[in-house]
Amino acid sequence: MYKRLMISALFLKNMKYALLFLLVGVPGLGFSQDPLKLGQTTAEELNMKVYAQDTSAAAVVLYDYGHSSFLYTKGDQVQLKRLMRIKILKKAGLDQANISIPFYRKDFNHKEEVLDLKGFTYNLEGGKVVKVKLDEKAVFEEKEDINWYVKKIAMPNVKVGSVIEVAYTIKSDFLSILKWTFQSSIPVAWSEYRVNMMPFYEYTHLLSGFQKFHLEDMKVITQAVAFTSEQQSDRVTTERWGSATYKLAQYRWVMKDVPAFTDEPYMTGSEDYLSKLEFTLTKVQYPESKPVYMAGTWEGLAAELQKEEWFGLQLQNTAVFKKAVEEAAANSPDLLTKVKNIEAYVKKQMVWDGKHRIYSESIKKAYDARTGSSADINLLLTAMLREAGIDAKPMLVSTRSHGTPAMNMPMVSTFNYVIAAVKVGEATYLLDATDRDLPFGVLPYRCLNGQGWVTSLPAGKWLPLKNSERNTQLVSAQMEIKPTGEVTGKMEESYGGMSAHQMRATIKEQGRDNYVKKLASQNPEWTRQDMSLVNLDKNDKDLKASYTLHRAGESQPVSLLYVSPMLNHATHENPFKLANRLFPIDFATPQDETYVFTYALPAGYEVEEMPKAINLSLPDNSAKFSYMVQVADGKLQIMSKLNINKPVFTAKEYQDLRELYSRMVAKHAEKVVLKKKS
Repeated sequence: MYKRLMISALFLKNMKYALLFLLVGVPGLGFSQDPLKLGQTTAEELNMKVYAQDTSAAAVVLYDYGHSSFLYTKGDQVQLKRLMRIKILKKAGLDQANISIPFYRKDFNHKEEVLDLKGFTYNLEGGKVVKVKLDEKAVFEEKEDINWYVKKIAMPNVKVGSVIEVAYTIKSDFLSILKWTFQSSIPVAWSEYRVNMMPFYEYTHLLSGFQKFHLEDMKVITQAVAFTSEQQSDRVTTERWGSATYKLAQYRWVMKDVPAFTDEPYMTGSEDYLSKLEFTLTKVQYPESKPVYMAGTWEGLAAELQKEEWFGLQLQNTAVFKKAVEEAAANSPDLLTKVKNIEAYVKKQMVWDGKHRIYSESIKKAYDARTGSSADINLLLTAMLREAGIDAKPMLVSTRSHGTPAMNMPMVSTFNYVIAAVKVGEATYLLDATDRDLPFGVLPYRCLNGQGWVTSLPAGKWLPLKNSERNTQLVSAQMEIKPTGEVTGKMEESYGGMSAHQMRATIKEQGRDNYVKKLASQNPEWTRQDMSLVNLDKNDKDLKASYTLHRAGESQPVSLLYVSPMLNHATHENPFKLANRLFPIDFATPQDETYVFTYALPAGYEVEEMPKAINLSLPDNSAKFSYMVQVADGKLQIMSKLNINKPVFTAKEYQDLRELYSRMVAKHAEKVVLKKKS
C-alpha cells in the first residue's frame, strides 16, 4: 500500500550543481506528452455519452494536471498550477460542478493564496460549441476553522453532457509539504503531477494507495530562476533583483484510467486508501550555507506545539479556571473521582459544535460562550485538570473519516482532533468531553482509529485508541406459535458498549416517542406494542428495551407451518459484497451479537424440518459464528451467536470473513417447518 522514496538534491561548490536522486523503479520513458491547456476540449469529449472504462459512471475526470515549482521573489515559496477537466455523463454527476479549493493561512506573512482562477463550461447546442465563462460572483470564500479556508466554485450552465474546466494557481509560503491525489470519487482518465525540484531541498516521498503508475520519469532541465535579496548598509536596507540559472530535476508521475474510489463497509476514511503522493521537507541547504534540518522529528514537533499560540500556550494560564475547578472538584474523595467530576462538569457546561479541530483561538472565550470545537472543549478539559494538579496532556488524533495518522511522518496535518490523556497512578485514561452521553473513559466511535499521539516532551508518545468494553447486543424472546401460524410473545433487547451509545444517540435525536413509533412501524408484518426503555439516561449501564411482538396468522389452523426462527432479527444480506477487497476491515471494537429465542409449539404439531446446527471459526478464533436449534419438552429453542474478537482484519482475511457472513445469512434464512400430526 505504501512505497517510500527519497528525493535528494545536494548543492556543491562554485555554483556547479550535481543532483543525487535515489528513486525506486523509475523507467526512462521521457516527457513525450506536453500538458494540455485551458480551452482545448475536443468534439470527442463533448459527444461522449459513456465512459468506456466504467459505464456506470455519472461523471469522469478527463484530465487533471498539476505542476509544482519554487519561487524566490517574495521569500521562499512553492506554487502549484492545476488544470482539471470533467465530463458530466448523468444527472447524478451534476454535483461535480460544485468545486472546493482548500487553502491555509497561519498569519499575514505565512499563508496560501488561490490566484488566477479561471473556469469554463462547454456544451454542444445545435451542433455548435457554446462556451460559458465562470462568473466571479459564483466564487465564494469561506473560513472553515482557525487556519483553513476554502474557495467554493459553482460552475455555470452545467447539464448532462457538459464539459467543465477549472484552472488555478496556489501560491504557498509553506515548503514543508507537497501533495497530489490521483484518485477521486469518480473515475479519472488521466492524472498527472510534475515537480521542478530545486537543488536546495531534500524531501521524503510517500506513495499510498493501490493504483500503479502509467508513467514515471525524471529529467534534468536548465532553468533561469528570478530572485530578490536584501542587503544592509549603514542601516539602510536595499532590495536587489536578479536571476540565476540552475539545473533542476523535473519529475513526472502519471496514472491512467484510475477507478472511482468507493467506500466499503467497515473501513476508515478514504484518505487511508486513495492513491496519492505526499512529500515532506527534511533538509534545506542553500549555497555556501550549512544544512538546516527541518522539524522532521517528533521531538521537533513536540517542542513546536508547546510554543504554539493556539495549542500549548492555551494551557499555560490555567488559573483563570480556578473557581470552576473548585466547583467541579468539590467533595472528591480521591484523585480518580476528581478527574471524573471535572470531566462531567466540562461535559455539562459545554456544547460541541460538531467541528473537528486541533487548535483553539481561546479556550477561555469558548468556556464563556459555553460552546466550541473538539479543540476548544478538550484543551479546556486539559487546562482544568492541570489546574486541579492532575497530570493531563493533549493527545492528537486523526478521526476515522480523516484517515490513519502517519506514525513515521511528524506532521500536524496528519491529525484533525484533540483529546486529553490523563494519568492517575499507573493508569492512563483517554478522555473526550465533546459527547455528554459517553461514560467516563469511553471514546466516541470517530476516535477509534489506530493510535493517537500524546504531545509530551521530549518526543511525545503513541497510545492505542481503543475502548475496554466490547460492543454487545443480547436479544431474547419467549414466543408462542399457534395452529393458525400466529406468533405472539415478548422480546427483550440489551445493548452494551458502543452499541448502547449509538442506540441512545438515535433515540435522543429522534425523540423517545418518535423512536417508538418508528420502531413499531418498521416491519408491517410484525406489530410491536408496550415498548419499555430502561437506563436511557444511565450512560454507564446497558441500555435495555422490551416490547410485545405479534404476527397475524391464517383464519383457520393449517397443516404445515413455516416459521422464520430469527423473527425480525435475521441478517438478510452479507455486508461484504465484493468478490475481492484491497482494504482492511475495521470494526473499531470487538463485538458480540447473541440471539436466544424460545417457541412454545402448538399442540398436535411436530417438527418436520429444522436447520442443522453449525459452528464456524476463523483462524485464532478471530471471528466465530454458531447456530443451534433443538426441540425439548414441546419447545423449540434457537441460539445464534456472532463474535468478532478483534477490531481490525487484514485484506488477506477478507475472504474467510466474507464466507463466514455468507454462511450466517444463509442459516438465518432457513425456516422451521411444523407439521400437524395425522
